[in-house]
Amino acid sequence: MDEKQLKRAMELISVAGTAKSQCVEAMTIAETGDIDGAREKLKTAHKTLHEAHNIQTKWMTDEMNGEKVEKSIMLIHSQDHFISADIMMTVAEKVINLHEELNTLKAKE
Repeated sequence: MDEKQLKRAMELISVAGTAKSQCVEAMTIAETGDIDGAREKLKTAHKTLHEAHNIQTKWMTDEMNGEKVEKSIMLIHSQDHFISADIMMTVAEKVINLHEELNTLKAKE
């Protein structure tokens, strides 16, 4: 894997990892009952995941335009991080919604 591809893979891993961490932070905030704060953190995670998506899209576009992309474990690993961040986003949204519902039910008691 050449230097450019390695840099791209590491950047995707880093940005996707940040998005995953932000999703976990959002769920942790929701556990405290601060649903608005959790949703705000999730918005930040969405923006970060979008940045990761842009890295991936640029990579694919370059390949479609003839740039050679070596298929390597590092490439696969970076894609795995991106996908797991995307899945974590969905999970975080569901968890926050559940905490919101739980808070509503507790308030009715």
